[in-house]
Amino acid sequence: MRTKNHYLGATYAALFRNAINSAHAIANALNRLYWLPKFGPPFAAISSEDVVEKIELKPPWLLATAWRLGLDSVVTSVEGAKSVIEHRNYMRNPLAKATIVMQKPLEVKRVFAVAGAVDGLAGEALRALGLKYAEVAVGVYGSGEYIVDIDPIPDLDEARAKLLAELVLEEA
Repeated sequence: MRTKNHYLGATYAALFRNAINSAHAIANALNRLYWLPKFGPPFAAISSEDVVEKIELKPPWLLATAWRLGLDSVVTSVEGAKSVIEHRNYMRNPLAKATIVMQKPLEVKRVFAVAGAVDGLAGEALRALGLKYAEVAVGVYGSGEYIVDIDPIPDLDEARAKLLAELVLEEA
């Protein structure tokens, strides 16, 4: 059973013992504050637009929600950040109210990672979160590479589905 809704995906995974990614692993990936301290760039977590001026990181910024919601934005100024955060605070979704501020990466590389078939930062993150597969967004910064996003229920094209089928067959 597949869904594009990450939270529904975690619910389905909790219902079925043989889900490829467990509900716990999906929740770990969706909660960015679970993995950002170890795998992400320097960041600040805020919930009010009033503290934007106090952020020590220089813009442009990537503003991500603490829980993965697909609302990430790039802003180039304090005013832009305040506007985005104010909008999130008016949303009915309480998960939108906590914002993570990090510098915008110079480049983002997306990696479809399958446990046992990928090394480096993406493989390390999969092992730490308990994921069997995910799409990992690696941000390139002047100081190195850091993970800026993990999608535990990525879109699957034919090539990705084949990699995943191989994983399932190996584990059977």
